[in-house]
Amino acid sequence: MGATKTLDQLNSVLNDFSKKVEEIRNSPAKVDEAFREAAKWAAAAEGGSAFGVFGAAAGYVYGSITEDDITGKFQENKEEIKRKIQTLLEKLQDAIDALKAPVAFLQASEEWINLQTEINESRNWVLNKTDLRSHWSGQSADAHFAAQQLQVTATDEASKICDTLSDALGTMADTTWSFYSTHVKDITGFLVDFTGALTKIATGVGAPWGVSDAIDALGDIIKKVVDYALDTGQALITQRTQVKKMGSAIDNPKSFHQNKWPQIDEKFVSIDSPSSEKWSAK
Repeated sequence: MGATKTLDQLNSVLNDFSKKVEEIRNSPAKVDEAFREAAKWAAAAEGGSAFGVFGAAAGYVYGSITEDDITGKFQENKEEIKRKIQTLLEKLQDAIDALKAPVAFLQASEEWINLQTEINESRNWVLNKTDLRSHWSGQSADAHFAAQQLQVTATDEASKICDTLSDALGTMADTTWSFYSTHVKDITGFLVDFTGALTKIATGVGAPWGVSDAIDALGDIIKKVVDYALDTGQALITQRTQVKKMGSAIDNPKSFHQNKWPQIDEKFVSIDSPSSEKWSAK
């Protein structure tokens, strides 16, 4: 099948994925900020209940100073959320490490097509510039034409090899495009839900629900990323199949005896070859 996605499409989804990962990396600071705001409002509410409006203002300031000293379940929730963020990043690490691979696949696929064009041009040159059948006959001519045909067959086979390799690499690139596209879609949904949860936490009043929502959102996306890792087994099988196809294509192809390009040396073009018969023009 070959590649159905362009390099621009591939780069676009990889850039999107990188941006989403960067948002996740920055999210612990947002968690700290949300809980800091929650602590301020909690202190303000406590002060207000005891001392009225002035007490609330004093409590808000007090919370601003002591938010790092929060103990108990509130602090535990914050640390749990941050631990889950770290777990998410760890589960995404393989995908992060492999970012450059699909681009390399597609670029290599295009290079094989470019090489195929050059090989086809060489084949046409051999056919048009070295065909002397209308001017040359005899056994030496037959020997030359046989060697020439080996060259033509070899260029045809090399062209087919380029096509096979390009197709295989393109298929591998498409497989990884699908992989990262799915990541981007689900991480985008997670970030929307997670941001909403942090907003609830920051209001103070909605903190309990925000904490629950944040933990649930992280649990869902971690499970999906783990499932992706399991699903990549099928993608890797596809890629291994393509690698085997490439290996088979370059292993002793037609006209490449012992994996070597067929040579035309002086014995094939000598006017005395193969039986001291002189060159004869028609």
